Amino acid sequence: MRIKCLHGYFFFDEDRAGEISELMSLTGLEIQREQDRFIFSDLADFPEYSISGAPLLNQTATATIEGQPWDILRANGLVYDFFKKILVPLTSVTTQVQLPPARNYFLSLGLVLPGSITDDGSRVTDYAAWFSLETRRFKYSEVTRE
Repeated sequence: MRIKCLHGYFFFDEDRAGEISELMSLTGLEIQREQDRFIFSDLADFPEYSISGAPLLNQTATATIEGQPWDILRANGLVYDFFKKILVPLTSVTTQVQLPPARNYFLSLGLVLPGSITDDGSRVTDYAAWFSLETRRFKYSEVTRE
């Protein structure tokens, strides 16, 4: 299964039928189909804009912007915390993550929380990942840090 995280907004794509159901059973994550992809259920009704000072799901928007969900999250300094199932400020994430290199990618036993702090003190904002149900490992590439 392929996973794309864009500033805390996630897309999941199955390589074979049933992978989403298996991932949800293994992790407890709530994922649903939206058009030709899968997303976190909590983000299904994500607005197409934010207005500074107005509610943005469980947060208050700090930017007025129209666009894709990941652009709105970035402009407002927010990410989706899939553990808490809410939007949180990027800077409030205190999770430490080690992404040890393995050839041209990084391996991890879990899904990386956006905003996680790496060994060099930067924050993970975006990444591409692949999850293997056989090994139950996540393989990361294209990791963007701020």
